[in-house]
Amino acid sequence: MHKTKKRFVLVYLGFVFSWLSFLGCATTPAPVTNRSGDADFAIFLEKIRQKEQLPAIFASVIINGEIYSKAAVGTRVYGTDNWVTVDDKFLIGSCGKAFTATLAAILIEKGNLKWDSTVRNVFPDLEMDAKWENISIRQLLSNRSGYVDDKETSGLPSEELEDLLISKSLPMDIRFLYLKRAIHHEPTHPPDKRVVYSNSGFLIAGVMLEKIENQAFEDLMEAKLFHPLKLHSAGYGSPAAKDPISQPYGHLKNDTFEAIRQDLPDFIAPMGNVAITIDDWSKFVLFHLKAYQVTSMTLIESNTLNRMHRPPNSANWNWVSNLGNFSRLLFKLHYHLDADALNYALGWNTKKENDGHYLLWHHGQGTSFTAQVYVDPKTKNAILLVTNAKIKHSHLLKVAKAVKKYYSSYAVLPIVNFAGD
Repeated sequence: MHKTKKRFVLVYLGFVFSWLSFLGCATTPAPVTNRSGDADFAIFLEKIRQKEQLPAIFASVIINGEIYSKAAVGTRVYGTDNWVTVDDKFLIGSCGKAFTATLAAILIEKGNLKWDSTVRNVFPDLEMDAKWENISIRQLLSNRSGYVDDKETSGLPSEELEDLLISKSLPMDIRFLYLKRAIHHEPTHPPDKRVVYSNSGFLIAGVMLEKIENQAFEDLMEAKLFHPLKLHSAGYGSPAAKDPISQPYGHLKNDTFEAIRQDLPDFIAPMGNVAITIDDWSKFVLFHLKAYQVTSMTLIESNTLNRMHRPPNSANWNWVSNLGNFSRLLFKLHYHLDADALNYALGWNTKKENDGHYLLWHHGQGTSFTAQVYVDPKTKNAILLVTNAKIKHSHLLKVAKAVKKYYSSYAVLPIVNFAGD
């Protein structure tokens, strides 16, 4: 071969192999070991992870009120061989709102407050806009308070939020300051008239619980829910921020995945932000399915759980109310469901089935994790999914559909075909 041509071929091959090596780094198959969980499920998830080019996937399948399979595959830091295990923690974002609502239910059953306890009842001495006085904790936890409009779910205007995001004060103190600022802003809608997703509503509900119990939200959650249910892994805050070696980083997606240790600030805990293993998250879901009880005392009565799983009134999502007939038809054709079937209960999204019972579901996302959970209280079946990257919910919904299909010969697993991206 001519020397010049040979040199060109060698350079070209070197480029090709270097590029393949780069791709291999991004999608290197993760080993399935005895720390991956159920081997068959892990192998299945690993194929999906490589296809979708995600850092890691954590998943659990509940069938007939029992954890049927759970697994974790992938890497804690994209492009490395720091492999995840089924015992790793992850953030579930707004899927954690169900935890906040459950804590409120526990305290309500103790008699410390009521579902219709208002902001004025809990904070009799604070100055507030008059329309805040009659907003109840039930309305806050069901996205029916009327606070925040359709385009702004952060609650406070950005100029009133910036100093809180960088504050070094205790999370409990930051949350109280947030509430004091928020209740000076007039709610956008009358309470109970529209369903409008509101992160700040859950934060304010969390401050109400702190005031009633005179204890930080995180400590309350540990004492009243995590400890009684033996959710030993559960806590708040980014896993890698506390353990950068043996816990997964979250990832931002630009041209590739960028690993980050700290997700959203810790003071937002009542909005979600639970750090937990797939096993303990599954136990929490089983608790809501009335299929898991580890304490001699009943934390929540069955009728209260049932109440938490149903929309408290006939108010519709604001965006659903604004859909015209043609838009409703397009929605139904695209998502294969009626927009009017979607609603919000207490910490759970709901979808009303044809027989009248409700599926429970939620999406969760911070800045670097994405989670989804789908629960059918009638069959006691569920799918739980998390990836340590911020991706579109429609992307993770594809994974959920694949899991549903994989187990179709064993059970009918719940899915809500709506990503909301």
